[in-house]
Amino acid sequence: MADGFTMPASVPTPHQAPPVLLPGLQYGTITKLACKCSPHDNNDFLIKSDRIICAGCGKEVPCMPPILGVFKATCACCSSPSIKTTFILDSRGAYVCTWCGVTR
Repeated sequence: MADGFTMPASVPTPHQAPPVLLPGLQYGTITKLACKCSPHDNNDFLIKSDRIICAGCGKEVPCMPPILGVFKATCACCSSPSIKTTFILDSRGAYVCTWCGVTR
């Protein structure tokens, strides 16, 4: 028997994923970053003392660990503004594109 009460159905809403804030990675690896050697954002980068290095192709991206965060955004290196790449936030407060190495 129904009591006249219905629960509203949940409606999925589009939302943007928040940036990933890391607890200050000084050494190790960061996963799921963009690199020119892969069409997807699925590369691992090794963290060194003054740069990160793609484990797939060996491309070096200068930065200053510890790595404080990973963000997705567009970069001037991309051919289309709708294409997003990954940026890392280093200890200097600089955002470094993992695709081309540009700091913004």
